[in-house]
Amino acid sequence: MLKTICYISIRPYILNGNYSGDTGIIIKTKEYSFLALIDVLGKGFTASVVAQKVKTYLSENYTMPLPVLADNLHKFLQGTHGAVAALCRIDLSSAILSLVSIGNITTQIWHDTKKKLLPQEGIIGYQISTPKEQKIKLNNNDFFIIHSDGVMAHIDFSQAQYLLKNTRNPAAELIAHFGKDTDDASCIIARCIND
Repeated sequence: MLKTICYISIRPYILNGNYSGDTGIIIKTKEYSFLALIDVLGKGFTASVVAQKVKTYLSENYTMPLPVLADNLHKFLQGTHGAVAALCRIDLSSAILSLVSIGNITTQIWHDTKKKLLPQEGIIGYQISTPKEQKIKLNNNDFFIIHSDGVMAHIDFSQAQYLLKNTRNPAAELIAHFGKDTDDASCIIARCIND
């Protein structure tokens, strides 16, 4: 049986005070861990309001199959500026990561090498193709990082591994080291351990 240790951090764009269009959610059950990272287009108060509505929507609907959830989120966000998102579910008994990722969200998995999972093109709430689910078998000590475009895309394995082992919240430290000063920044880091 797999166990996940998850960290999340959201940092608003400095000129917008406490208002962030980035949000995320981690929900753990006995069967799986659900993780989602969302970057609402725009900045400031308006984007923050939409982000909080998305977070509430996902917390109420996270049990849906991921492609259905992404499609319903698309309908939910119509009439807004839209968003990009990564929706993940880790089945703890099979150690399978399922992912639907749409737009400019980065998902990287590290084991012996780094593997970057490519998102579908599109903007949720504006225009997307049929959501497609990717599935990856996870191994003991694998970890993965999901981050918005407010975080630099070139994260070194040794740096990420160091943050995981030596900080209380590696997601916050990753944003502190690799976050851009010109945008909201968000990150989820999850480590998989055999229980």
